[in-house]
Amino acid sequence: MRKYGKFISMLVVSTMLMVMLGIFQTDASILDTYTVKSGDTLWKISTAVSVTVNDLKLLNGITTDAISVGQVLKLKPDSHLYIVKSGDSLWYIANKFGITVTSLKALNGLVSDSIYIGQSLKIMPDTISYVVKTDDILYTIATKFNVAVLDIKSINALTTDMIYVGQTLLIPYKLQPVIAPTPTPTPTPIPTVTRPAPVLSWPSITYIVQAGDNASIISTKFGVTSSNIMKYNYMSTSDWFNAGEKIAINGYAPRNYAVVPGEDSAPTHFGHLVDWFLDGKYLLRRNAVFTITDLQTGKAFTVKVLGGYNHADVEPLTANDTNVMKQIWANWEWTPRPVVIFKDGMNIAASLSGMPHSFDTTPDNGVVGHFDCYLKNSIPHGVDKSQVYVNQHYANVYKAAGIQQ
Repeated sequence: MRKYGKFISMLVVSTMLMVMLGIFQTDASILDTYTVKSGDTLWKISTAVSVTVNDLKLLNGITTDAISVGQVLKLKPDSHLYIVKSGDSLWYIANKFGITVTSLKALNGLVSDSIYIGQSLKIMPDTISYVVKTDDILYTIATKFNVAVLDIKSINALTTDMIYVGQTLLIPYKLQPVIAPTPTPTPTPIPTVTRPAPVLSWPSITYIVQAGDNASIISTKFGVTSSNIMKYNYMSTSDWFNAGEKIAINGYAPRNYAVVPGEDSAPTHFGHLVDWFLDGKYLLRRNAVFTITDLQTGKAFTVKVLGGYNHADVEPLTANDTNVMKQIWANWEWTPRPVVIFKDGMNIAASLSGMPHSFDTTPDNGVVGHFDCYLKNSIPHGVDKSQVYVNQHYANVYKAAGIQQ
């Protein structure tokens, strides 16, 4: 009886200590990770979770005693290991766990197929567990842990971006730099932008541009000023018309103003749904330069608009931008991908094909030809494109806007 009384006393003292330290939790997730709270130190955390300060530092790649509020600390090593046994080979181990020899070698930094008995091999990337909360999406979770959406989907065998509250996800663990606590910054005011009223219809006089037309020729035909024609079609003096294009003569062309410059301070995961003919063609003018981010990989590159009035024809700006595209498309192909355009403080949902073709105006960018970039309701320039290809673009645009169809 005295023996049990001593045990109970020790348990009470241990519990009281954890309560005084302010980090007693009943949540089982503390066995894997701990989120630093105000007033925490490595010593307080180590005492509460029975992990030495030195081990906490080793597990989390920390070289000083500095930790920051909100920092996620690992509390134990990951268990996704396999100990090599007699008769094992990389092929046998990879086949046993349903992975490839290439990925097994990459995970363990192996440069040959040689392994030895007793060697520890990682079977999957180091992970921590995360329980999905209300309003979580894969992008916000990936941002929180500094990993790619594609990595989370791969390790959890997710075939879509759909997740649900309470779902436990494995997160590929990456050491993050320790950031010393800093004073809470003053919130940056959200920029105020002026959004003009939409123009709902064409004016009474319109014109289909003919080959060789310019603003001066058209203005003479209708007895109006060149500046008004440019203004009514949202053009600058450096722009020119495309043959076959419909333009407004005595009033403004239709315009939605779904997005306006300056409304977004930085690129976002999803873009705004923008109609090509009611906004897009006025925003992505010839020679415009902007950033495109691939929705699935998060890789970004810069392009320049070659032209196009049914959709935007774009070229990677530099050879480095072309190299990024080659990382996204392992081989050039027509199959398009959902992307988000960031230009002048606007995020626009789009779809980009992966096949360079036809005209080229940027000879030093490492690729010959340009790429099709579609927005909502964009159409092909000719009649040789299949409807399947066009529909792929349309589906991608909605994906890039975060809209499930």
